[in-house]
Amino acid sequence: MSVLVRWRSLAISASLAGTVALAASSVNAHHSFAMFDQANPVELKGVVKSWEFVNPHSWLVMTVQREGQAVDFAIEGSSVNTLVRQGFHNESFMPGEEVTVVLSPLRDGRRGGAFVRATKADGTTLSMSPTPN
Repeated sequence: MSVLVRWRSLAISASLAGTVALAASSVNAHHSFAMFDQANPVELKGVVKSWEFVNPHSWLVMTVQREGQAVDFAIEGSSVNTLVRQGFHNESFMPGEEVTVVLSPLRDGRRGGAFVRATKADGTTLSMSPTPN
């Protein structure tokens, strides 16, 4: 076997191994959305505690009054790239701002879910869908 053939074989093998490794890490980095009850969205009215406009997923934490107590809900959004395409930015939600959020709740009953859309006090709607529903 010539040196050129060996190098070509080695390069193809290394490229294939790299592709498989990248694909495997990408699969492990993303979770299933089965943990969210997408068939039964919930609407929450509250105040923004924090907005983390970060990858791999953004987070909106809001404080909601439940039975006379302030409780926090952690709402998971998409990646920055996806959100920017939908009109979001790092100042889309400001601490202390009143907001109404629709989310797909966590199936296990914890206070959180997957972001669907939000309506701010001024009537601005931000949605994961190109056409807010």
